[in-house]
Amino acid sequence: MKHLTKNLISFAIFFVIGGLIFRYGLSHFLENRMLSMVWVLATIYFLYNFGIGWYFGKRDSESLPLFDIGFRFHFTTFLLFNIISEVWHYFGLLSVYENYQTNRLIAIYWGIGLLIHFVFYVIAQKNTIKGISKDDMFD
Repeated sequence: MKHLTKNLISFAIFFVIGGLIFRYGLSHFLENRMLSMVWVLATIYFLYNFGIGWYFGKRDSESLPLFDIGFRFHFTTFLLFNIISEVWHYFGLLSVYENYQTNRLIAIYWGIGLLIHFVFYVIAQKNTIKGISKDDMFD
């Protein structure tokens, strides 16, 4: 099964661009104590990621008959977001009002959610042959 697809790579590129803009905006708004703008930024970031995930995920499912219930995109999002957060901390770009431990807690809680998603992914894979749904294969 092909795990790394053109659509997943495109999603990752758009996600990294959005993630860097989000981290910059978050640090800027926190530094300037513009807390209402943090909520606006977070909402825009959520909608942006939902949109690119929907777009590239839909294109991926149309071009490949893989049945993965979105796990590859979820894992990619988790990995890239945490890498961006670590890099942001490493280069000292966090606002004085940001706590590095918050990044760790986000990674832990999100990791638990990802683990639960992985369990559902494994269960769903039991109903496939090499990642292709048995229903699609034998119609």
